[in-house]
Amino acid sequence: MRELTLPRSGGVTAAVLGSMGSGDPHRPRLVWYGQGRTELSTASLTNWAAKTAGYLVDELGAEPGDGVLWRVRRSWQGLPLLLGCWWAGLVVTDVLPADAAAGATEPVAAFVDPDEPASADLDVDEVVVASVHPFGLETGALTPPCRSVADAILPQADRFATRGPGPAADDPAVVTASGSWTVGQVLAMIEAAAVPDGAVVLSTTPPSLLDAVCAGALAAWAAGGALIQVDGGSVDPARIASDERATATLGLDLPGLPRIG
Repeated sequence: MRELTLPRSGGVTAAVLGSMGSGDPHRPRLVWYGQGRTELSTASLTNWAAKTAGYLVDELGAEPGDGVLWRVRRSWQGLPLLLGCWWAGLVVTDVLPADAAAGATEPVAAFVDPDEPASADLDVDEVVVASVHPFGLETGALTPPCRSVADAILPQADRFATRGPGPAADDPAVVTASGSWTVGQVLAMIEAAAVPDGAVVLSTTPPSLLDAVCAGALAAWAAGGALIQVDGGSVDPARIASDERATATLGLDLPGLPRIG
């Protein structure tokens, strides 16, 4: 596992993306099996994160330390959206302030799954609904304050530059119902996952905030590797592991592959 360093700007996201190295920008980093197969390379993952940060800062006027609600577990768009939130210096939560640990602020936006209950009733400026379609197509009509990722995120610029210094190690990064974690603590969790360098990690557990931090996509990416995420029970994980040349699993026992977490 590579040692993570906190850059002057970009926070957790810059540390994770920077640890991927300067190799092939087209190397797959996220392969998602849901309604189909979706693949994001280093370049496309970075691009999605930049567009998300641009949406939050340039369109919504979010400032470092503002909160954002993240509840995307069934879409390949969820993890790139999460990276964008941290790139903008925002504090990510999966619960509303009334249910969160101390330190939560009112979210400026929410990113949710398409079947999120009462998403239109969330007390935020905008609700961005992720797509489960393999190409990110909209799956139905949405009414304000709900917008699709295709409408809110895709039109944004392909690059994002932070304004001023980025978050410090002791600045908040995650707030949940059970506690809060600083930028430095999140980076320490990623390192503690001890994912081998270059590992291709197969997971069948839908990402949640702490799963993604501790032993999932972020740890695999920080090790210069990739995440193969299988969503749903319509495909055989063993076959996917063989097809994608997985070298480890996350919380899953498969013959011949070491288990992480």
